[in-house]
Amino acid sequence: MSDDDTAIRRELEALTTEELASILRNRDANEWRPEALEVAAAVLRSRGVSPADVAALGPEGVDVAEDQPLVTIGRYFSPHDAHALRMALEEANLRAWVSEESGGAMFGVGIGSRLRVRAEDEAAARAVLEAAAIPASGGPPLTEQPCPRCGVREARQGSAESAAPAEPGAARLFRFECDSCGHSWSE
Repeated sequence: MSDDDTAIRRELEALTTEELASILRNRDANEWRPEALEVAAAVLRSRGVSPADVAALGPEGVDVAEDQPLVTIGRYFSPHDAHALRMALEEANLRAWVSEESGGAMFGVGIGSRLRVRAEDEAAARAVLEAAAIPASGGPPLTEQPCPRCGVREARQGSAESAAPAEPGAARLFRFECDSCGHSWSE
């Protein structure tokens, strides 16, 4: 091994596994010589990572779903709920997207966010959501204000109730319950 190869190996061994994987995925010939790519692959192998599997992921930043149809598998009051479930799907290695999330912020109310997946992943995604321990609350999952009794910020939103049920278009109050002390209140 030449001094140049030894220096390259030392430099690449100092990188994290994620950085090495990025080098192999992108294969930037302007930044890395072919010898460096071979060394990066060898270092990954020594760390128990398959270079072939890494290279098969393709370049970073390329969205493989662009040409695939998406389906909506849920509509949620707040983007927080939709993103919590999106993360549950991604934990199960299913790509998911949240759309229409900015309207609620613009108007100051939750008008609904859609959770979308590739059409081919719909059945698997629905199975994950059924098993997910994350409840879709129909409103903000956490209140911004602390519990009036104990001060803890771990309050979950419960049912919505109309402030004046007889009046059409009446404001809706959300009931919250503190996960810490069990106290409930309306906002």
